Amino acid sequence: MPKAKQITAWLESKPGELGRITEALGKAKVNITAFSAWSITGESPLHLLVSSPAKAKKVLANLGIRCTEEEVLSVTLTNEAGTLGEVGTRLGAANINVDYGYGSVTENGKKADIVLAVSDLAGAAKALKGL
Repeated sequence: MPKAKQITAWLESKPGELGRITEALGKAKVNITAFSAWSITGESPLHLLVSSPAKAKKVLANLGIRCTEEEVLSVTLTNEAGTLGEVGTRLGAANINVDYGYGSVTENGKKADIVLAVSDLAGAAKALKGL
């Protein structure tokens, strides 16, 4: 299971922020391969998997946006009923907590890409081996 570097941009929740940030990343030729965003009180997280984390951090800094970098698990699964359930069961059996996750189904619909922030990255990779 591959590890991925995730950039989290900490934003004020207001209209236009997503467009401002993603447009700036696009102009810098940083491709966004996955994202998740939600609004909370105070700073809201925008989680990004990108083609160049270092370049993305520089773009965000130039916009005055605080960002952090985390390692997450990036998994491609067969898009079938029960597959995500197996992931959750295996991680639970290994006593690994999922802090959050996000994902999407690929264009042909046969695979699903998911990103998981977990309490034990190496243990999660081991628990999901062969899936």
